[in-house]
Amino acid sequence: MHYLHDSYRRLFLPLLVACLAVLAGCGAAGSAGDAENTPRSVTHVLSPGQQVAITATDTLKLERVNDSRCRKGAVCVWKGYVSYSFSLLNSAGATDIVLSESMPGASSSVTVNHLTFTLLDVDPATPPALNAAEPAYRVKVKITQGALAR
Repeated sequence: MHYLHDSYRRLFLPLLVACLAVLAGCGAAGSAGDAENTPRSVTHVLSPGQQVAITATDTLKLERVNDSRCRKGAVCVWKGYVSYSFSLLNSAGATDIVLSESMPGASSSVTVNHLTFTLLDVDPATPPALNAAEPAYRVKVKITQGALAR
């Protein structure tokens, strides 16, 4: 009987250690895969004409700013709005994106494929004076890369 107990110990102990090592390796690989599939966010500040690479294949460019807000000192029928027109450039071509906090039919957050673009801050926040020069517009955008479907 003692002989049977020793042979089980010699056989099962290395087998048990090998199984635990394999399971530990599988858990680590799964965690790394999950980490790569976790949504990530980055924030960029752009002026008209500037562009920034946001992924290995996607570039965001601020094409123009449309500011129809009523200038300080002017008499206006409506208060207007400011909108920001972007192009998302990649190998498939260009996708137009418009972000605005107050433009009818627009939103301050837009999702295209697995990327969400959110307007965070704008400069200038208020319209310029009636006879002032065109301001140097800057827009702060948060870009969130969502989890990809497996």
